[in-house]
Amino acid sequence: MNVSAPGSSLWRHADFRSYWGGQAVTVAGSGITTIGISVIAVVDLHASTMHVALIAVAGKLPPLLLSPHAGVLADRYHKPPIIISCDVLCAVTLASIPLAQLVAEITLGQLYAVAFLVSALQVIGSNASISYLPTLLRGEQLKEGNSKLGATNSLADLAGNNLGGLLVTVLGAARAIALDTVSYLICAFCLLRIPHREPEPAPRPAGTSQWTEIREGLDYTLRAPLVRSIVLSNATTSFALAASSALWSLYLLRELSWSPVVLGIVMGAGGVGGFLGALLWRPLERRWAAGPVMLAALALNPAAQTPLLIVGPGVTGQIAIGASMLIQTCAAVAHGGLQRSVRQELCPDHLQGRAQATGAWLAFGLRPLAALLAGAFGTLVGLRPTLGAITCLLCAPFVILWYSPVRVLHTVGTRAPDAVQGAA
Repeated sequence: MNVSAPGSSLWRHADFRSYWGGQAVTVAGSGITTIGISVIAVVDLHASTMHVALIAVAGKLPPLLLSPHAGVLADRYHKPPIIISCDVLCAVTLASIPLAQLVAEITLGQLYAVAFLVSALQVIGSNASISYLPTLLRGEQLKEGNSKLGATNSLADLAGNNLGGLLVTVLGAARAIALDTVSYLICAFCLLRIPHREPEPAPRPAGTSQWTEIREGLDYTLRAPLVRSIVLSNATTSFALAASSALWSLYLLRELSWSPVVLGIVMGAGGVGGFLGALLWRPLERRWAAGPVMLAALALNPAAQTPLLIVGPGVTGQIAIGASMLIQTCAAVAHGGLQRSVRQELCPDHLQGRAQATGAWLAFGLRPLAALLAGAFGTLVGLRPTLGAITCLLCAPFVILWYSPVRVLHTVGTRAPDAVQGAA
């Protein structure tokens, strides 16, 4: 393993630099596609509220179907080949959109298929990628790596959203999406450059089925009180934000009459917030302890969602929503980096893939239902009342963590008293 000297910067860790570069480029490219698909659906194809929600459902269904199996793959086999294969296939899938525009026309059915396939490949690839990091880094380096990845990915997301709005306006949505295919190929190349070879996967007992291995990851997650409370809180947050994101683009583009450029710029404010959150969570955790920082981050979520409900069209509303997105994303990235480090350090090496996959399955598995319900309620009662109900739901994750061992968790990697027995 290429390990930098204790206390030195991870920028001297060549393997981490390659890993980090590939992740940053992919995140930036994904921001372009997010804007591009929204514009194709809402502006070019004049999709209804339900059709926009169904695109969101297609993109959120794979975590429910595939996350547990992705965890087994990551623990059974070497992870880099899995990541590289998924990146290449994502590039091929996205290339179908500009190709369709060139030779025929883009349809809603194609957008459903692309959203589903890219999401499915991302479920498998990202699970392997996240569980690969602890084989490159350990201890303080792992925390520093998560912090640097969070900061860089937030900047890349900011660049992707702003660049996405501009490229969609200048080139058209389909041509802009073509650039995202290149980002996946660059990520695959960066992974190929890493010389580090992870340890051989732990041998499986004879006769062990895939379902048995999935159950091992599920048992570990649900029997450790500390891990369980974090994952359940994440699941509730994910459900609420998935419902909100299914309606965001439609609400801002249609009801508030935003242009694609303004949408990209304001959504890019989330990248600034994410960058700040990634920089702040480690010093805040050292000063106030892990539990209080996670609780404070979750308390900010519903407060930051409120301006979306009360502002109208115009520059003032755009500034207010941009500021609230900055705060919400700052809190989300700080909470995400901290809870991921806690879970990675508590988890045994041979369960990293399945523990990550189980957390993703529980957190993201209900997202299709959330998007579907958001579309249905948005159609029946209107977008603003539906977003108001979602804001109230964002209070629940804080309550879950408040009545859990997380409240007395002091440092990353330290178990709360009643979590020790369950984790063992």
